[in-house]
Amino acid sequence: MVRAIQQRAVFLDRDGVINVDHGYVHHSDNFEFIDGIFEVARRAKIGSYKLVVVTNQSGIGRGYYSELQFHQLTTWMCKEFLNEGASIDKVYFSPFHPTQGLGKYKKDDISRKPQPGMILLAQRELDLDLGKSILIGDK
Repeated sequence: MVRAIQQRAVFLDRDGVINVDHGYVHHSDNFEFIDGIFEVARRAKIGSYKLVVVTNQSGIGRGYYSELQFHQLTTWMCKEFLNEGASIDKVYFSPFHPTQGLGKYKKDDISRKPQPGMILLAQRELDLDLGKSILIGDK
């Protein structure tokens, strides 16, 4: 049996990499793209990398905004990338916080960076070769 060639990815953090981190950004009105992010994304796509966003979103867990608001903003953000010629392949998020989360969101989940949960899930779902992939983060 021949195994398909695994894909490589550029993993992008959201706040501080894709957009200016104004603190718990959850609406397009205060979403300010980082200069050069679209060029980075286009070059990644030209190089046959998948574009994958991995983002901690403890603002959901803290009750500052809802998962619905996050998904609405994410849909808008992905359309902006598509309009700029660099479609995002998948967005993963972790709404949890180990001490400040409320209710079901108060836990130290493996999905929350710096733990590898979102990246490992992307590896399985998108058949990624992590050894040939890149992570761009701000912290």
